Amino acid sequence: MQPASLLIAALAMLRHPCARNQAAASLLLSRATQHADLSPAERETCQCLLDELEQEAPSTARAQAAAR
Repeated sequence: MQPASLLIAALAMLRHPCARNQAAASLLLSRATQHADLSPAERETCQCLLDELEQEAPSTARAQAAAR
């Protein structure tokens, strides 16, 4: 899969944030960072987004559990 397709899919997942979509977006961003087609700046941006998602994941999971 091309990096652009991975990034678009990740963005689509993040339109409806939930634990499952955030996990899928993280996986897609992780795969995108491994593509040689990305410039160093694009790779760094993907990595920053991935880091932010990983930091948000525990708080999102707690909020969803509390809502149940």
